[in-house]
Amino acid sequence: MHRDKRMSVKPIPVGINALSQESGIMNRGHGSESAPRRSDEMNEFFGEGGHLSCLIPSFEFRKVQLDMAEFIHDRLYDSGNGIIEAGTGTGKTLAYLIPAVQFAIEQEKKIAISTETKALQKQLVDKDLPIVHRIFSECLGLDFSYSLCLGSSNYPCRKRFESALKTGRFRTGELKQLETIGRLFGDKKIFTHFDLVLPPHLWSEIQREGDSCDYYRCPFSPVCAYQLARREWSRSTVLIMNHYLFFSNIASEKTYLPPFDIVLFDEAHSIEEVAAGQIGFRIGYREIEEILQRFHGDRKNALIRSIQGESIKSRAMDTIHLIERGISMFFEGVRAMVPGERSYIRVKEPMPAGNALVNQLKNLMVVMAEAEEFFGEEHPLRTEFDVARGKLFTYIENLSSFVSRKNDNYVYWIERDTNALLGDLTLRGQPADIAEIFRREIINCYDSSILVSATLAIRDDFSYIIDRLGIEREKCLPLKTHFNYKAQVVLYAAGDLADPSSRGYNEEAAEKAAEIINHLNGNCLMLFTSYKTLREVKDTLAGMISFPIYSQDTMTPTEAYERYVSDEDSVLMGTHSFWQGIDLPGDLVRGVILMKLPFAVPDSPP
Repeated sequence: MHRDKRMSVKPIPVGINALSQESGIMNRGHGSESAPRRSDEMNEFFGEGGHLSCLIPSFEFRKVQLDMAEFIHDRLYDSGNGIIEAGTGTGKTLAYLIPAVQFAIEQEKKIAISTETKALQKQLVDKDLPIVHRIFSECLGLDFSYSLCLGSSNYPCRKRFESALKTGRFRTGELKQLETIGRLFGDKKIFTHFDLVLPPHLWSEIQREGDSCDYYRCPFSPVCAYQLARREWSRSTVLIMNHYLFFSNIASEKTYLPPFDIVLFDEAHSIEEVAAGQIGFRIGYREIEEILQRFHGDRKNALIRSIQGESIKSRAMDTIHLIERGISMFFEGVRAMVPGERSYIRVKEPMPAGNALVNQLKNLMVVMAEAEEFFGEEHPLRTEFDVARGKLFTYIENLSSFVSRKNDNYVYWIERDTNALLGDLTLRGQPADIAEIFRREIINCYDSSILVSATLAIRDDFSYIIDRLGIEREKCLPLKTHFNYKAQVVLYAAGDLADPSSRGYNEEAAEKAAEIINHLNGNCLMLFTSYKTLREVKDTLAGMISFPIYSQDTMTPTEAYERYVSDEDSVLMGTHSFWQGIDLPGDLVRGVILMKLPFAVPDSPP
């Protein structure tokens, strides 16, 4: 990752040249038509003999790529919003990065680029942005900085790392891995789980736990990777995040990420679903049990033990005992609502049976408010006290919303694993329509919002996405794919396999996949919609082919991708992270095998 400090730059000279009428731009917005056009500058980057062709020997001029860059450039300078559908082979990543970076440098703006997955974030930071940085540095003498933004649990905690070492329960090989991490801490650098090759159980021992972090009292705060990262975000010109983090930041009242001026959504077709999920809620049996454990469990820092007043302590314990009985009764009733063969059910009517539990939880809030006097600002458990109360308050708000259905714009449902115990029940609620939220929190907050994807329009009509997201002042650009499917793709559908729900389907599918992989001599990407199917097919396939298999079930997406790219004639197996945006040009992938199309069940919740 490049982390140069932001520096003052000389404005780039600008020209005046409008996009031609042949570009296919659809104007539905109200952007300023008097603003000077600067789209001719993009030809200096993307045109024949331009900066890209000089620095990248394999670069090929693509008219659709230039059209897209010009369109985004003009939308930014007009302070307007843009929607682009750009098919396979457009070269859309550079087409949005270059005009965005140029605008950010010249206008001294901060830009957020949001994509769907962490794997795509890494691709932007490790591959695409270094190219863009080199172009601006070597060709124009300009500098900018960029940062990878991740959720806090993706960063290591030095305090937890030191505590883990003291337990003495690690094997020799694991200790060597931990020693490597110790050296990284010693360098006082920002690093994340992307920079470490650790098994999940080791990472869970050292990753940051936001709920238990007391940064201001931590002896390791000067070298905290997470806090160092956040300070870097504030200095950077370009922030690279994923949709989940972007909308989590909105759900937390924009307190996690630094302010920025422009937002550009890549893989924008998924933002409505992600936004609804992140802004909504999911609560269950286990969450409230964990909250209660903070108050009175076996933990040495259980809060009720620190209450000095016996009367309040007694009332708190009595209230918790009532809550524990109430939880069991309520969730037993919830479980009975979901038929045995179903994994979810919509909740369309209020659930009065949950009101008693809501009131009991509110009573605990009252008792904890009275107990606050025992947890002064200097009390060692003050942070834990505030966290526990905050979690309890949020749980009450969400449970109250669920049982009363008080939000008319929300859809509510119950989820459970069909093999679940009581604790695996989840109560869900999320907005059915995010247009008002999207308009208020994004369209009306930022100078420009740009949406890019290969699938946004219906026959070149963008009305659906515009209406669903409440977008205003927009122009739309449909671009045809540069990819010649007829000449470059052969589609094969295995129609002779067993029913997908039958016991032998995965074995038959593995056999068919082995035929394809052996015929193509490896270099195949296999995509799955569930880890269970991936593991079963992989175990069967391993005995049928001689090619190495790199799989997302035992590696991080980044590790699996990098191992696959560096190992000729291998096989890459993955789930959600690899369904879109992954860059495997040329002979790096000879075949793509889809085990199942990633469509939701027709009658599933939104």
